[in-house]
Amino acid sequence: MSVYHHILLAVDFSSEDSQVVQKVRNLASQIGARLSLIHVLDNIPMPDTPYGTAIPLDTETTYDAMLDVEKQKLSQIGNTLGIDPAHRWLVWGEPREEIIRIAEQENVDLIVVGSHGRHGLALLLGSTANSVLHYAKCDVLAVRLRDD
Repeated sequence: MSVYHHILLAVDFSSEDSQVVQKVRNLASQIGARLSLIHVLDNIPMPDTPYGTAIPLDTETTYDAMLDVEKQKLSQIGNTLGIDPAHRWLVWGEPREEIIRIAEQENVDLIVVGSHGRHGLALLLGSTANSVLHYAKCDVLAVRLRDD
């Protein structure tokens, strides 16, 4: 019996995401856990959305080219991992808050994030991995990212 049944992978679409994707794929396969995927948009202007911050991924027409690129990236990673589209989230907001919100909403027992292992001022200012680690109610696995 596995300790983890549902893993949420949080990606930032950096060039190092492939390292995290490989590790989470191997982990989920070894323990038989279900995977979900989230990317939080914190650098694209948010449109007026009266129904919340979730972005419908099945919409055919999108007028914002930047948003289309983000949707394509999420779909590509989701398809690579075989994650059902119903378990992929593309949301606007503050990354820590949205990752934790989805994890709680979906009864996730492990959040996987990439970590650059910053030092000095960057560490004092915090990172998404660090803040998720300190505020999540479930376990958090921070995968050390290496610059290739």
